[in-house]
Amino acid sequence: MRRATAPKLSQSLKAVYLRLGPSSPQKRLSPTQKQILRALLGGATLKSHRYLDGGKEYRLHPLSGEAVPVPAQDVRRLEDKRLLLSNHKFPATTLFLSQRGRRAAMAAQRASGAPPTDRTPPTTIQE
Repeated sequence: MRRATAPKLSQSLKAVYLRLGPSSPQKRLSPTQKQILRALLGGATLKSHRYLDGGKEYRLHPLSGEAVPVPAQDVRRLEDKRLLLSNHKFPATTLFLSQRGRRAAMAAQRASGAPPTDRTPPTTIQE
């Protein structure tokens, strides 16, 4: 029985540390990550395109216009922070804002000075 509770306790302690731990630059969102979140909040779709040879690329599909490549490290960081959820489909996984991600996107939008009703996603992602 102790073995079953140890992982749960470890996971709970990790969650508390992540919430209350010291703020570090790695915990903050980069400008590109904020831009991705704002684009998703504005109606864009983020997809992970996988290829049979093992390659993978992330593309942001705005409501109108061409899809834009997105840096993989930024998407992975957003997933690690639990700001994005996935439908895990092959060959094109769609990534969605989690509730936490929606709050972060709205905060990033307020910080950028954009009005809350602005639904126009950016057409390029800065690297």
